[in-house]
Amino acid sequence: MRRASIGICLWAVGCVAAAAEEPLVPQMNVKLGPETVFLQAPTELFPALAGAQRTEEAGRVGNEMVFWGYHQKSGARVFLFACAQVAEVDCQQRAQAVCSNVKVLDMQMASGNVVRRTCRTMATTAPGDVRPGCDDRVEPTPLAIGVLSCG
Repeated sequence: MRRASIGICLWAVGCVAAAAEEPLVPQMNVKLGPETVFLQAPTELFPALAGAQRTEEAGRVGNEMVFWGYHQKSGARVFLFACAQVAEVDCQQRAQAVCSNVKVLDMQMASGNVVRRTCRTMATTAPGDVRPGCDDRVEPTPLAIGVLSCG
């Protein structure tokens, strides 16, 4: 008998489907930039990021939320984030987990790319299989996106 698990992950996360909810702790393991998630440039979505410089900080909170660090022209440190709008995910709660004393400066809805991953418990592998037993489909989905600062 085969059991399938389904996970929804933001493209930049590169995650695997998980059976249980992960604790809301930021993990600094995102390698891809926001261009893999957003259909528009971040500065088009958030004028406050115009002239801001990306930092090396990039992470995730669970599989459904990713964030990237920026230094604004004023020197302020902010984070751009994207959170998949799925029934069991509280994007406000995940935003609060990025750092201490979070203040959400701007938040809106947009469409972006997510990976819908379906994995089988048992699978056969072939040379070159990156995720044996898993099928990935990139698809657009509603996202909560925003900019936050840490106090």
